[in-house]
Parts: sequence; structure tokens; C-alpha cells
Amino acid sequence: MKPENDRLSMPDAMKVGAPLRRWIRLPKTLFGRVAVTLGSMVFVVLGLVAGSVWIEHRHPSDEPGRALFPRTQRLVTRPIVVALGREIQSHYRRQSEAKYLKTGLSLEETIARFLDEGADPAARRDFAFRLAREGTPEALAALRQVLATASPEDLKHMLALIGRAGNPATVPLLASLSRHHDESVARAAIRALELIGNDPAVGVVADLLADPACPQALRIEAAVTLGNVQTTTAQLALTDTFANLPSGEVATEILHGLGRYDFDRVAPVFRSYLSTLAADGELRVAAVEALSKSSADAVPFLLEVAGADADPEVRASAAWAISTHPTAKQFGSHLNAMVESEPEADVRRRLYEALIHQSDTSPGRIIPLVLAEENTATRIAGLNALGESLRHDPSSAAAREFDATLVPELQRLATSPNTLNLQMRAVFALRRAGTPAAHQALAEISESAGQTIATAARHGLPSSP
Repeated sequence: MKPENDRLSMPDAMKVGAPLRRWIRLPKTLFGRVAVTLGSMVFVVLGLVAGSVWIEHRHPSDEPGRALFPRTQRLVTRPIVVALGREIQSHYRRQSEAKYLKTGLSLEETIARFLDEGADPAARRDFAFRLAREGTPEALAALRQVLATASPEDLKHMLALIGRAGNPATVPLLASLSRHHDESVARAAIRALELIGNDPAVGVVADLLADPACPQALRIEAAVTLGNVQTTTAQLALTDTFANLPSGEVATEILHGLGRYDFDRVAPVFRSYLSTLAADGELRVAAVEALSKSSADAVPFLLEVAGADADPEVRASAAWAISTHPTAKQFGSHLNAMVESEPEADVRRRLYEALIHQSDTSPGRIIPLVLAEENTATRIAGLNALGESLRHDPSSAAAREFDATLVPELQRLATSPNTLNLQMRAVFALRRAGTPAAHQALAEISESAGQTIATAARHGLPSSP
């Protein structure tokens, strides 16, 4: 008799599972087992890389509002994606550099051609790349000999190649040229040190930045370089020099360099400086603007500055910096409240521009603010923020008021004698809103306005089915 339950008996289960067991059965030979193990490892690695790329694309680790596991992503997925990007760049760089290496000459022949003053000058100076890449004592001696007497133009060309070669052995040679009497040559040497980017190279550049006797142009170049290198040593060099209160232009470039780092690495410097009441006003503006290049986790700090700083120029710059982080989308309610309480029209203009990128805005909350604006530039910025908000809520009562009251105003601004910037912003507000009345206005503008404005309006019309 059949068992009362529906479970398979052991013999029947073994028959059903036999094909599966045959499929997953490990090979009997050592070679086969090693091949399966290696294949499994490759599969896991490829899955980890693909998963890292996907998660960093969909949920970037440097955007607090979108990251799924911020700390884990910063420790695992982000380094993988960064390393993958570097490897891809390295592959294409190797392809572009092949012409400098595959010359058919031995190293000894290359050195002889490089030292031959009668050889073709263009071909001769290209040998600098291979000599720098090889980095043997003989190759470095040849480089030093030719660089000592080369013209500034040849020096700059060869220094660029030496930097691209990326050999740390060339750092002392580049250091000697980083203080060349021709500043264009010295800047080329600094840029070559940036391409090498190791701690000794960064140390040379840091010494230039910290030296008050160094020409200002070179100190500025050094600050830019240290901002681009993105290492801890470079960051510390920027921080230490800034603490010694350098001159205005050098300090500005240091702030810009620090602003290129992730905010969590440089936050103490910016918080400390912006809280100093005696700090230079222009440098405080430069400090908040520098954070436009930082990671999106700078936005909460920028919101604090935009809402509470006593200097309206600093508040406006902080609001502008927020608008440069379009992926930070969860601050709409906060920005709305700041517009409501901000007394300065120019600061409100920047706050409206930041609102454009927010996903949690309410058109019903924005429209009374816009209607109360008297400054034209501020009002048009508010209309753009309102238009973007209406795109996400087209059936609201605010949309009907926008169509009845504000669409005619925008159409007049776009077609009346105004600056091109103002006319374009009016068209963009209509394009963002996308309401029926806005589309009708765009159609009319495309037929009556000048070519530039008409084209912009036409591009905002829905495609014909």
C-alpha cells in the first residue's frame, strides 16, 4: 500500500536525486578538482566585481540618502569600483604608451640616440619616456645630461613624458627641475610629480607649497597638485600649510584642493575655519564653494552654513554649493523652510536653485513664496524650482494656479527684451513644469521668439506620437 503521507520513500528519493548528484559530483582527478575550484573562485570574484559596480551605480556609497550600507560599501564595494576604473585607465594608457617603448632599439641604442645631438629633435625627445620607464642609472644619467641643456619647450615635452612613465626613480630628477628659473618648466615638473604621486613626490610638492619664498604661481600649482593626488600625505600637507595662514590666492587654492577630498576627511578643517569670526570674508566664501567638489555628505554641513551664517555672501555660496550635489535629494523640506525665513533675495535665489534637485518638495508650499518674490532673478529661480516640483505632482492645485497665473508671465519673460540668460531660464521653467498650458506657451514661443530661444522652447515640446 502507498504510505499515508506524500513523502517519497528513500529509494524513490535517490532515483529523483541521481541526475542532480551526477551534475554536482566533483571530478575524481586532482586536475579536475583544481579546475573546478579555480572556476568557482573566478565566478565568485566576477560576481563580487559585478555586484560592486551595480550597487555603487544604484546606491552610491558617498550619498547618505541612497547608500544601502554606507560603511560596508566604503570598505568593500567602492574600493573595488575605484580599482576597476584604474585598471581600465591603465589598460588604455599602456596602449597609448606603446609607441614610446616599441622602437626596435635596445636600451643602449636608445640612450645613444637620445644623447646624439645630430638626431631628429622630435624623435630624440620622445626617448625620454623609455629612459624614465627603465630608470637604470645609465638611463637616468642620460636624462639628467639632456635636461640640463634642453630648451624650455623641449623640457616641458620631456617632463610630461617622464611623468607619464610613472617611475619613482625619477623623483629626484623632477625635484631638481621643480624650482627651475622658467616657471613654465617648474610647473611641468610639478605636474609630472603629480602623475607619479607617491609619498616622496608629494613631499617635494609639499615643500614648494610650504615655502613662503617660492613664487606664488608655483605654490598655487603645488596646491592644485596636492588636491588632485588624493592621498593622506597630500591632504596633511594642504592642512598644515593652511594652518600657517598663507596669502589669499594660495589659501584659496589650498581650500579648493582640500575640497576635492571626501568630506569626512576634511570636515574638521572647514568646520573650524568657518566658525572663526575673524576669518577673511572672501576666504570663507571660497571655503564653502570648495565643498562643491567634495562628497555629497558635505550637504548637511552646507545646510547649517546656509541657514545660520551671519554673512549673506557665505550663505549664498553655501546654497550654491548644495545645488552642485544633485544626488542629495532628501533635503527639500529643509530648504523650503530656509527660503521662508531668509531675508536676502540673492540667498533665496541660490536656495531655489538647490531646491530644483530635491525629490521631497511640495509645489503648494513653493508657489506662495514665488508669488511674493519681487526680484526678477530670484523669482525666475523660484519658478524653475516650482516647475520641477510640478513635474512630480502635475495634478495639484498649484499646477492649476501655475497655468493660470505664472505661465503667461514666463511666456512674456521669454519673448520680451531681456537678457538671454533670463529668457532661457523662463523657457526652462516651462519645460520643467510640463503642464498643458506650459506646452502651449512653449509652442507659441517656438514660433515667435528669436532662434536661440525658439530652439530651446521647441526642444521642450513633447514628441509627436
